[in-house]
Amino acid sequence: MEESMLATLQRQQIEIAVGELLLSSDHYMRGSIAERLRHLISHADRTLDITKFSEMAREELADLNLLPPLGEEV
Repeated sequence: MEESMLATLQRQQIEIAVGELLLSSDHYMRGSIAERLRHLISHADRTLDITKFSEMAREELADLNLLPPLGEEV
């Protein structure tokens, strides 16, 4: 199924939030960003193609247990 425009925008929002997570060193900010990521992913459009995430984003989301680790079935 092709990714919708909404899903494309949501994927970009998730990528940006992952970037914020990587740049933050404050424990409370990182927790807040991780919670925002959980929310974004749980409410994402059903056409969201998680294979289009950057490798860095996939690794971080897998570390947060929001996506399966790289190399595993999606």
